[in-house]
Parts: sequence; C-alpha cells; structure tokens
Amino acid sequence: MRFRIMDRYLVINRPYFKVFSLVLLVSITSIQASHAEDEYIEDTEYSWGSIYSDDGFEKVFTLYKNSDNFGVNEYGDDVVYTVEIQCSKKKLSVLVYGDPDIYPETGLGFKGTAQMKVDQGKIAKHSYTVLRSYSGVSFNSPKTITKAILSSRETFSFKIPSSIQSDAVANFSKLDVASYASKFKSLGCPLK
Repeated sequence: MRFRIMDRYLVINRPYFKVFSLVLLVSITSIQASHAEDEYIEDTEYSWGSIYSDDGFEKVFTLYKNSDNFGVNEYGDDVVYTVEIQCSKKKLSVLVYGDPDIYPETGLGFKGTAQMKVDQGKIAKHSYTVLRSYSGVSFNSPKTITKAILSSRETFSFKIPSSIQSDAVANFSKLDVASYASKFKSLGCPLK
C-alpha cells in the first residue's frame, strides 16, 4: 500500500497497515480531555447547600447557607446574608457575606470584631479580616466558629458592624450541618 506524503511515498505492507491503523485508532479514542469534577447542591429551607470542586490539583469543599432573615441597606434594598464553611488545601475558613455587600467596619489592617450568639446563649466576640471585595468577613479562628455552630441546637447568629449602613445581623439555622463533619475531616479540615 502506498501513501503520498509531501511529494514522497510511504510504503506500508498490508499486515502492518492493519496493526498501524488499529494502534492509531485506539490511541485517538483513548485520549480524554481533562476536566474539573464539580458537584453543586443548592441550599433549601431544610438543608445546607454544598459545592465540591476537584480539578486534579486541588479539592475544595464549600458548605453554605443563606440567612433566615434579610437585612436592609442604606437604599432600602434587602440584603441576603450567607455563611460559608470552606476547606481548601487542608485549610478551614468561615465566611459571612452579604448581597449586596456589607462593608464591614474596620480599623487599620482590615481587621474587626463581630459578635456571635448560639441559640439563646451568651454572646461571644470573634475577630475577622475583611474580604477584599468588602462584601463580608473571614473569621480568624474558623475552628472556634464551627465548634460553636455544631454545638448549637437550632440557630446561630452573627452581628457584624458596618461602616456605611446599619449593623448586619444574620440569623442561620443549624439544620444538617453536622452530617458534613466527616466530609470535612476526610479533606483534612476537621470542624471540631
């Protein structure tokens, strides 16, 4: 069998041609495009939502819940608050942010203090760092926050001072957050 390639002829014997074409076919069909593995479950009135992403380099697991209440910004628009518990590169983080943004009050260094209340218990203060977008905060001691969330019977709340609007008070339900503890632990981010 002869093939013309760029003014030259390539001669392949028939038995080898079948093997050559079979190897070529198998190699082409076995190539798979790499893609990230993503799972998204939306939060509901009765459960937390989750986002799992694995691009082959990094696994990120995020658990989130929108608040049970709405805030009101300086324009009279509703503000929806969200709490996120995230594990990325074996690092636990807890974020609270608003849509539209909260614009947390800070001193120098974009640091501040928020209050947290679990059920009807005592109020505890927790330090935070403002997110770059000013939409909310990232707590500096996330494990302390997740322990408090897991210890709650029903609800927990955050009060975050805002620099341009009334303080953000966000109430959340515990619901099924404890059922995700083993997932966080398997990724290297124990919640307790």
